[in-house]
Amino acid sequence: MLWQDAIHTALSLDNGQPKVISDYTGVLLHDSFTGYLQTHGISCQLCHTVADMLPLSNKSEPQIILTTVENVPTFICNDRECKSFQYKDLPINGDAYKALKQFSTEQVIQLLEVVYLSNRHNPINKSHIDTLLAKANRLQSEKQFNALLEQLNQLVIEEPSINSLTEASTVLGQLNYLSYAYGTAIEQEIYEQVDQWSKPFFAQNGMDQIFFASTPKRPLSVDKIIPHLKANNHEKVALLCLDCMGFTEWNLLKAHLELDEAELDEKAVFAMLPSVTSISRMAIYEGKREVYNHKAPGRPAEAKALANNFATQHTTYLTESDTITADKLLGYDVVSVLYNFFDELAHAVQFPPGLEDKTPYLNAAKDYLQKSSIKQDIQLLKEEGYAVYLCSDHGSIVAKGNGKRIEKYLIDGFAKRAVIIKADNSELLDMEQINIPFENDKKVVLPEGRTMFTYKDKIEVNHGGITLEEMIVPFIKLN
Repeated sequence: MLWQDAIHTALSLDNGQPKVISDYTGVLLHDSFTGYLQTHGISCQLCHTVADMLPLSNKSEPQIILTTVENVPTFICNDRECKSFQYKDLPINGDAYKALKQFSTEQVIQLLEVVYLSNRHNPINKSHIDTLLAKANRLQSEKQFNALLEQLNQLVIEEPSINSLTEASTVLGQLNYLSYAYGTAIEQEIYEQVDQWSKPFFAQNGMDQIFFASTPKRPLSVDKIIPHLKANNHEKVALLCLDCMGFTEWNLLKAHLELDEAELDEKAVFAMLPSVTSISRMAIYEGKREVYNHKAPGRPAEAKALANNFATQHTTYLTESDTITADKLLGYDVVSVLYNFFDELAHAVQFPPGLEDKTPYLNAAKDYLQKSSIKQDIQLLKEEGYAVYLCSDHGSIVAKGNGKRIEKYLIDGFAKRAVIIKADNSELLDMEQINIPFENDKKVVLPEGRTMFTYKDKIEVNHGGITLEEMIVPFIKLN
């Protein structure tokens, strides 16, 4: 039996008498109940004012009027049976109903769900509520986890495309976060399946497609982030760049910031290839992809590029070590703040023997966020009238050392997950190589799978490769 069935019976919704029900709880007006009525052929209308009810007062349809109006006028009750539905009417045994007013409608419904999944006849007292809600959260997370797995499985049977890759990246980020938050393990085969599916896109010049399709109005790659900000002509704009924030980290940050979906516009964009800071972050601030031969990438060059891109406006480039105040922002139209904590924690974390997921790293990041000023920084920027955007240069994965090395004389740029070499040297290496878009004199050498060029079996959080978690990152506008 469902909790909706119990309410259906208690309110005699099948007796043929049209009704007006004043709902004091919010439960009857929730989609989970109105949807139930619809599937059972019971017509209903939600009315939040007496004026909304007037046109329905002398009609037999809809069968049920659900309202938040507590005192329904008598003349409406002449034509319809009027009832009220209060917390004590919820189909739960015990005195828990006395405490439910302090909880949200979603939480009350979660409580009903978990009670009816276990033994609905057991008395539920006020002291049980927190335990049952925790159980409800676990059940909900398992349901969400399985739905995301199914969504990912459906995506990887398609031909990899820009849209399917970005969608799969966001789904995988949610899965990784739920796995961390609720301790639900992801089978290694899932990662292998996704990597095998997405790899041909990058290996066969898929990034060329990205760059051709990416525009300031519809950014698909990190080099179009600043052109996008310029195209929107904000009077004041703030760009918060979080080094090494993939979609897993973004879900962790979103939970910390306590943002719901209505408060943000979330996009997925491709990092540069290879997915390393010196290339990808430089592309963000330069606003172009021609950054492979930059002589001195880094913060001074990024600050200069920001100023050049907004030459007619006053810009400032800050880092998380700066204390951001209203006075410090005074007179600046364009503000950029660089946050390095994800990247620094990723490279610093130590893995206990046998552990090969991001748990230690995400624990450290979660602890750091509690002490970080990022939440206050965002609030201040919004209060000061800035349109606030969040971006990232690349993501990361847990990688294992393969014990292999490449001779120094062949290396043009080194990262453990990707090595840039001169194209002329490509025949000297018997390792997998892929092209860099529009850079004919360079190639990227990749280690196999989720490994890296370092000591055999060493475990690290690292980046530079072509997995979805490294190559596709969030680009967020806060509403």
